[in-house]
Order: sequence, then structure tokens, then C-alpha cells
Amino acid sequence: MTTNLLKEKSAPAAAFTGHRNIAHAQYPQIKGQLKIAIYNSYLQGIRKFYCGCAVGFDLLAAEAVLEMKGQLHDITLSAVVPYRNQCERFSSSARQRYHDVLEKADDVMILGEEYHARCFLERNDYMVERSSLLIAYFDGNHKGGTFYTCHKAASRGLPINNLYTA
Repeated sequence: MTTNLLKEKSAPAAAFTGHRNIAHAQYPQIKGQLKIAIYNSYLQGIRKFYCGCAVGFDLLAAEAVLEMKGQLHDITLSAVVPYRNQCERFSSSARQRYHDVLEKADDVMILGEEYHARCFLERNDYMVERSSLLIAYFDGNHKGGTFYTCHKAASRGLPINNLYTA
């Protein structure tokens, strides 16, 4: 694991965004959808995946990328952390998953030392600016970070692969 604050733009990459509150019973189905989306992205030339490491969809996405590394050896996971103590309010199980993801990620970008009002949006901007695809779990609600990120990606002309099904 390395920490990198540089703002690089390189080969095609995908970013993840999605809701935090997902029923635990849906995790296996969503993780299966994520693996298919990662594989399809790989077939389009994407090797780098950005993840914001929030509870819910983000951690599922990161875990799916890490699991797919056994099959797709040249993919990488970049964890983009909005501030150093992001996991301070996570449940103990979510905190453990978060630390496992950071430990196994190819690189970790910590964008700030302290929480501030826009830190999560700045994290989302960071990922969208470096990506050519957004893989989302977006229910269509016009509020919150997932809406913000999907809107930002669409305004930049990025394709959005929305895995949400009602």
C-alpha cells in the first residue's frame, strides 16, 4: 500500500459511486453485478478502479475488484480517502472491512487530514476527473453524494453503468 497525493491522469479508469444504506441480503447479488461490470470494463481496456471506501456500495465494489484480481491480474484498486479518519464512525465490522481494503489496495490517496464540509464531494470529484467510466448503484434520488457524482460524471460526458434495479 502506498499513499499518493499526486493528481495523475493516465490510462482509462473507472470509478465507483453508490448508496451507503444497502440491505445486507442484497450484498451477494450486487457483488455479482459488480464483478460482471468490472469484467466488462476490463474488456473495454480499463485496468484501474477508483473507490471512495465509504460503507455500503463502495466497500462492496472495492472487495469485488480485489476478488477479481485473481482472474484479471493487471487490474489495480486505488482507494481514495476523503480524510484520514474516514472510518471513525463506521461499525466495527465495517471498519475491519475498510482496513482490509486499504491494506490490499494497490495505492491509497488520502486527500486531507481532517473532515470538512465538502471533503466527500471533493473525493468524488477527484475520482470522476480521473475516470472514463462511472460504475454506480444509484436509485434516482436527486439528493446526496451518489446523485452529485452521477450528475458530475454525466456533465463530463462519462458513460455511467448503473447497477441499481428497483
